[in-house]
Amino acid sequence: MVLQTIRRLVLGQTRWAPNYPIDPTDTVLPVFYFDDTPLLRNYVQCSTLRFNDVLDAAMLRESLSQLIALPGWRKLGGRVRMNSKYKLEIHIPKTFSSQRPAFGFHHTTFDTSIDEHPLASRLPKPTPEKPSIHNQHSDFNTFEVPPDTPLCLDDYLKSDHPQLTLHIVSFTDATLVSICWPHIAVDGISLAHIGHAWSISLAGRVSEIPSMLSANDDPMANAGRDSSCTEQHPLEKQQITGWRMYLFAFYYVLDLLWWRTIETKVLFLPKTFVKDLRDQALSSLCKERPAPFVSESDAIVAWLTVAVTSTLFPSGSNRSVTIGNAYDLRGRAPSLFPVSNGKGAYIQNAVFPCWAIVPAKKVHNRDEDTLGSIALAVRRSIQEQTTEASIHAQARLTRDSLEVSGIPPMFGDVNQFTIHFASVRADLAESLDFRPAIKSVFRSSERQNPTKSVWAASLGHPVYYHIKCISPNNILARNYSLITKTSTGDYWINGNCPPEVWKLMESMISDFVPWLHGQGDQRWPRVGSTGGTASHFRGRLCFCTGSPKLYLFGAIAPSCSRALMQPEGDVSARTAGQIHLNISRRKTVTTIED
Repeated sequence: MVLQTIRRLVLGQTRWAPNYPIDPTDTVLPVFYFDDTPLLRNYVQCSTLRFNDVLDAAMLRESLSQLIALPGWRKLGGRVRMNSKYKLEIHIPKTFSSQRPAFGFHHTTFDTSIDEHPLASRLPKPTPEKPSIHNQHSDFNTFEVPPDTPLCLDDYLKSDHPQLTLHIVSFTDATLVSICWPHIAVDGISLAHIGHAWSISLAGRVSEIPSMLSANDDPMANAGRDSSCTEQHPLEKQQITGWRMYLFAFYYVLDLLWWRTIETKVLFLPKTFVKDLRDQALSSLCKERPAPFVSESDAIVAWLTVAVTSTLFPSGSNRSVTIGNAYDLRGRAPSLFPVSNGKGAYIQNAVFPCWAIVPAKKVHNRDEDTLGSIALAVRRSIQEQTTEASIHAQARLTRDSLEVSGIPPMFGDVNQFTIHFASVRADLAESLDFRPAIKSVFRSSERQNPTKSVWAASLGHPVYYHIKCISPNNILARNYSLITKTSTGDYWINGNCPPEVWKLMESMISDFVPWLHGQGDQRWPRVGSTGGTASHFRGRLCFCTGSPKLYLFGAIAPSCSRALMQPEGDVSARTAGQIHLNISRRKTVTTIED
């Protein structure tokens, strides 16, 4: 009884609407075990892509129809149903028709430029010179989610709506393409595979479309059941089980009550900013031998973790922060997925999380080691928990946990606060090539005037996209960030965080002085100038061998071989540039000499 209560609190809805009348001529295929989980059942997502081209909507519709008509790929055109054992199934029409189409389709046309439309002009745009935060207005749904689109499992069960919905919005110089999809059918990597196959179909090369390998038989059927894989999961001894699960539920409910509101926003990080983040992380780790590797994504995850933890917990907190990082199993577990990428497509959920556990008070230190230590913890969790043996171990633990509580295994302290991340490797934007659908009589106004364009030239490819959960009250949409990298090296982050986190992040961005190499003289205060109060700078100044820069919550510094941190009190520091800083607590910065 208690476990069922916890399950309802964590997962939300646990009772479902009756099925829409079943057509006996439908082909019935299973929803696989790791697809049909309580967390994924009520999770519907929408991906919206912007093209700075006018695309032929009819060609996009026809080419996607051709793809889903192929053997194996037909599963994407099925309807979601629940059998007598409360397991989900996919019912595929014998023939797709206007009455029972392969996917929902809507097309809206505006006879205006996207930049002149009162709402579309407010869609996120890159800011190459600095980071920026963009609101995800609820009104944007008019471009993304057409009427009658299923928003949850109940909507699918009580209707004959297909799984996918394609919504195209055309302007005189741009096109928005949105795809809504249930998570039980597709994960982020699968969506990229669909985009690649769709592009091949659009190009008229249907014979080259890879086989769909996840139609009838579950590739993950033996995950966690292979007798040859007996190793323990690296965090198995830290799994939360038994009576500790009740304490975990207590803290979880407390967090829900304390931070009820979640806001969805989009964060843009230019490549120069991300380079500084990674350089700071690496410079703080240079004492270790051999020097460890951390990626740009690791540094971004660490920086976002600092923002969330600094906002939500006091400096003396004894809680831990568990950083969940989703990773793709394809390519890491050949015993489950033997066919290499390009020769076939596994369209299913093949993603597990790896976990890095750090104390909240360690994040609050905000010294020069903070960013690097968190980034390294993330990197080591990936290295240790994504081996094939660890994948089988986690699959075993997941099966056991789902059978007992309906909740996937959790690791760490019972009072942990979990932050979820996903860093997209097989990028949807790179997989799509819609050049054959471009209407040649039109050209983007921004492409005609490159001087005003902030977009990278990308003919027939999306210049921007975001993914968001459209299901109400879904637990996976809380404290979750999706990190995607553009072809130019910039990053878009789709985040769901409490409003307080976004406010701090805005402050972190506005306080940041982008000290790029060769630009210091223009951006650093001159002799005798007032740069701010010491209480404002306290804990944020970093003195480096190289150019000086604001040290932002242990997150930002230029590439340097050594970083010294002075959180408060009188400071006199000398860098290679012979810069003297005299700072006293509660006093203004009055002298900066060079």
